[in-house]
Amino acid sequence: MISTKDAGGESTGGGLPKLIQPGEHVLKINSVSLKRFSFMEADAGYYLMLNVETKPIEGFEGFYIDNDESKGRHEGQIGEIKTNRYYYRDGKTPSGVEISRDMEIAKAIRKVCMAANRYDWYESVDNKYKTIEDFIDGFNESDVYKGKWFKMTVAGKEYEKKNGYTGYDLYFPKLTAKGLVNIEAEEAKPSRLISFNSGEHFIKLEPKEVTGFGDDVSAEEMPFDVNNNTDFDL
Repeated sequence: MISTKDAGGESTGGGLPKLIQPGEHVLKINSVSLKRFSFMEADAGYYLMLNVETKPIEGFEGFYIDNDESKGRHEGQIGEIKTNRYYYRDGKTPSGVEISRDMEIAKAIRKVCMAANRYDWYESVDNKYKTIEDFIDGFNESDVYKGKWFKMTVAGKEYEKKNGYTGYDLYFPKLTAKGLVNIEAEEAKPSRLISFNSGEHFIKLEPKEVTGFGDDVSAEEMPFDVNNNTDFDL
């Protein structure tokens, strides 16, 4: 059965996008994944992605879960958020400080654990997993984020998709002061969530002159920036 609503569609009949956009959201985490794009060298690094969904929206018809009609549809808008705009990899800062890919990814998971009030899980798995891939698998198998809602500030950059729609490369914004967070429990009081600022956290697609017919670099294909790879720790 062919679904024309899911074949590249970006919004419901009522015009509400099926995918979240930059801003402040209340979201649940459906899964966490490590991801590489084609421009990245094999084994060079990873993006850490949070696969998220909004609360159910009345009358909304979301994408099929896992693109599988038998699983039904998402009840809310979904999105894929990078925990950092630039991918994690081993390297050095200009001052010579060593940066560990796996350590930075573990720090990002620690922030999710703290937002979920489950730092106990983070401590309990010390030296339990041999690889970062195993660590993320273990995190997904845990109950740390399941059934919980989080407030998140999501930054993003527009880009043109191959189907002609405008897409959003979504990522957590860099924190500008100690004490701020970009993810916290929905009920957190007082809130320490960094406020969404469109001037700083949203990059619009600029018209470009066509100069050739080569492949364009998409918004996902950002160079690694070791200076901006680490947010303030919680």
